[in-house]
Amino acid sequence: MKMLAVDDDPYFLELLQAVLASAGLTDLALATSATEAAQIIADAKPPFECCFIDMRMPEIEGDYLCKWIRRLPDYRDTTILMITAKSEKSDIDRAFLAGASDYMTKPMDLAELIVRAKEIARSGKRMKHPGAKASAPAPAPAEGAQSSRIEFTDPIPLSGIRTAIDLNAMEKYLLQLSRSRKYELTACAFKIFEAAKLHLVCSPAEFRNILNAAATAIMEALRPSRPFISYAGYGAFVCAGDESQIGGMEAAALERAVAATLDRMDLRHNNGLPIKVRLLMGGPQKLGVWSGRKVVDAMYRTIGDAEERCRQFDSSCER
Repeated sequence: MKMLAVDDDPYFLELLQAVLASAGLTDLALATSATEAAQIIADAKPPFECCFIDMRMPEIEGDYLCKWIRRLPDYRDTTILMITAKSEKSDIDRAFLAGASDYMTKPMDLAELIVRAKEIARSGKRMKHPGAKASAPAPAPAEGAQSSRIEFTDPIPLSGIRTAIDLNAMEKYLLQLSRSRKYELTACAFKIFEAAKLHLVCSPAEFRNILNAAATAIMEALRPSRPFISYAGYGAFVCAGDESQIGGMEAAALERAVAATLDRMDLRHNNGLPIKVRLLMGGPQKLGVWSGRKVVDAMYRTIGDAEERCRQFDSSCER
């Protein structure tokens, strides 16, 4: 696995190099600033498969470097692990909003670092094999490639929404916050009613527009909490934000607000016919009571609740 580590502390870089080498991961380039890292990345052939970036660096901080890397076509799916001495929620939010795949705090658990690095390497190998099943979400489409096929099951990235992160990053974000009991989060999920039918009758570009419009409407309804939002595939969206704000909102009121925003958007097929989109919400789930993988399981339960809400709604329509 071809890796890059960026940190203004040369002693930390030496430690990181030694730890990774002990795990058999020796293809590691080092940079002591974002400017130096950008030049190394520009010259890299082939591109790096994993980047370790310090959040706090002089002149240009790590999250800005992460944003720049994510804009490069060869680095849309590259694993970027942010490393910092702080575990404040504001820093964690900044890292994931910049496009980080994961987050670790100093002083690091070296055994955990080795485990994560090996997982990244194994994942990279699976992606290189032609018959491998990719667990990562589909990359954002290149400009001019909006007509490319979208699988109904794909947790594709959302565009044009500041707090949108991919589903894998959402898992890592919740895992990181679950390590501290200081932050009280609540998750909720929305699902497009009869999403599979819409996917069948819409072109890929139309379906992508539906997803982005639905996510925009959800974020409008959840203001001012501005939670993180991910598209989970199957027409479902999951949000995670401050418990005191999301937890106090009524599902029925949120559904009405989302519906009103979608009506104003006036979504239409390419032939001019209207596209009717309805989102239904499952019950919110408090995440602060869980830790480790249980917090991720709790997040996915909200999606199950939204699916059950759709089934109930469908049954009531039939009656």
